[in-house]
Amino acid sequence: MRAARKKNERNAPAILEGARTHREAGAAFGILSLDPLAFDMTATFAPPPPAPEATLRALEEKLAAALPPVLRGCYAASNGGRFGDPRQRDGEWQLYPVFDSSDRKQMKRTAEDVLHYTRLALQDTRFPRDGISIAHDYSMYRQLFVRRDPATGAIAEDILLFDAHTDQWSAPYAADLRAAIDQARIPEAVQPDPARALPEFRYYADPFESGVMRTSGESCQCCGQATGYIYGGSFYAIGDESHFCPWCIADGSAAAKFDGEFNDAAGVGMGDVELPLPIVQEVSQRTPSFFSWQQERWWAHCNDAGRFIGELAHVDRALIASQAGREFVDTLREETHIASDTDWQALLDTPSRERDLAVFVFRCLHCGQLGGYADYS
Repeated sequence: MRAARKKNERNAPAILEGARTHREAGAAFGILSLDPLAFDMTATFAPPPPAPEATLRALEEKLAAALPPVLRGCYAASNGGRFGDPRQRDGEWQLYPVFDSSDRKQMKRTAEDVLHYTRLALQDTRFPRDGISIAHDYSMYRQLFVRRDPATGAIAEDILLFDAHTDQWSAPYAADLRAAIDQARIPEAVQPDPARALPEFRYYADPFESGVMRTSGESCQCCGQATGYIYGGSFYAIGDESHFCPWCIADGSAAAKFDGEFNDAAGVGMGDVELPLPIVQEVSQRTPSFFSWQQERWWAHCNDAGRFIGELAHVDRALIASQAGREFVDTLREETHIASDTDWQALLDTPSRERDLAVFVFRCLHCGQLGGYADYS
């Protein structure tokens, strides 16, 4: 039986809270919130509040060591949040919070804290035994961490990178968290060839807009070439290979070589429409996937697979409001119990990474009708 590998770049929802002073404190470190609260369409957004001194001392007691000054200062300004990853196009690090028991809201927001994620990290035998995980990107495959001195037990400021994709288990990343946040973007060693046209995907509008495809100097795990582009979305196969150039996806060579699928064939048509086998194979074996909370599905209409346009936040508002989109919107609102226009507008206005409800939109290639589905964390 084929083992399914699912790499999910959608971040946990972040409902940002706090007063203006917290907003200013978080801005000083370039940090936004990482708040795993239930989606609230009427919530106001602000960076997370500072970690109280008592909270920081409690963490230090559990670690039996003092936090390094810069790391401690970041938490004193904003308890968790996000900051950019200059080594990944449009990448972000999710900084774990320190558990805060000052009130029920903060307890819920910070329940999955530094210690929680460190325990998860240590389940991977490749993660350094003396490491303390402080951030990840969209999965546990890439993490930032600090280390204890093996002789004294003291925690160092140095930020190290754990990257299972590139077999880097303890690579230097930055001198401290402040430096990690301030890092400038690193140019890719290999630039795309402007004379080589990118392949077009019949059933996918723009894999770069959705984030599954990015510029990179990484070599394709199928053809072995560094084309300047790499795929980082889902690939279901027995092996670990999943990073391919767009050409090896489009011509089917990646799926054929590793006997895998980018999209689950059983989900093409969403169980409502039985499509011809060549269409199912085109979507499952020669079309990129998209980042989702649950197993992705592929909407179909007019006896054909729909074209994936993107998550609602990235779809043209005029298209959503058009005649082609009205039936889809009405059905979606009924299924998600969004009765009021105010709540629907709030959903439209909320960035996708700030909510635990995702809406994936497709368009029929024949009649132009919009369709899709809602996905929950």
